Amino acid sequence: MSFSNEVRDESARIIPEKSCCMRAELAALIAMRGETAVNEDGTCTLQLESENAVAARKAYRLLKEVCSLQASASVVQRKRFKQKRFYLSQVKLQRDDLQFLQELGLIDGEGNAVKYLDTKITAKNCCKRAYLRGLFMCKGFINRPEANYHLEMVFNDTRMARDVKKLTGKLDLETGIGERKNNLIVYIKDSEKIVDFLRLIGTSKSLLEFENVRIIKSMRNQVNRQVNCETANLGKTIDASVRQVELIEALIARLGVGRIPVQLRELALLRIDHPDSTLKELGALMNPPLTKSGVAYRMRKLEIFAEENLYGA
Repeated sequence: MSFSNEVRDESARIIPEKSCCMRAELAALIAMRGETAVNEDGTCTLQLESENAVAARKAYRLLKEVCSLQASASVVQRKRFKQKRFYLSQVKLQRDDLQFLQELGLIDGEGNAVKYLDTKITAKNCCKRAYLRGLFMCKGFINRPEANYHLEMVFNDTRMARDVKKLTGKLDLETGIGERKNNLIVYIKDSEKIVDFLRLIGTSKSLLEFENVRIIKSMRNQVNRQVNCETANLGKTIDASVRQVELIEALIARLGVGRIPVQLRELALLRIDHPDSTLKELGALMNPPLTKSGVAYRMRKLEIFAEENLYGA
């Protein structure tokens, strides 16, 4: 199962405690997946479609809890992208039912499913979170944290996309909005903000999994940076040592050891005998010992002396 499906599945298993939150989440499900149709006998049928059996059961339960309506559940087979099986929750609405759903803000005056975000339904912060959870169940996608950080919700309506961006902003969650083919996407690419989103919609299990992987990934990146830094420093040390040894050997071949100044002679011989040692290690071998900065100063003096005598002033 993909991480997106794991988050959607966990979202579908969360049943809000408050009736207002149930109503808000049902409103999101109807806005994204609800359709109404007029029957021959003048009644109306409300249908909610889902690719997930758990989400279909949730829609079934919310219709019962919020609207006191008994829905029927069925499975249909049809191919849409890679999905072949869909779950339907259907309820036949009488005139009184339509009026009640209109009062709840779930059906408009013409008996159509409301396809926009009703600010009255999401007036409370708890309802905003429930509405977002319903939206993600229907239109959400999130990368596995091992890959690039990316969360998005896809909409085919400009008004809905902009309203959702405003909704997340009211919850102190900054989101971006972009266009892909004929759809608009509300997206998050920052890992901290994705964590905030998962916390807002209440998917604690997915949040912990995301955080665990994020921490491991961060530690791995930190170790890699440190190793790369140490490798680069080691490479510089080796290059400098090879250059210094070659310079000192050429100097000794031309002048002999005795003509090297006394204060530089010990360091020159130590460098030849210990080509792999760092300046700090060379300093510990000297008598008396020198600090790294002291060795670096003498090494510069030695290099200048060698270059003057080998290549001229």
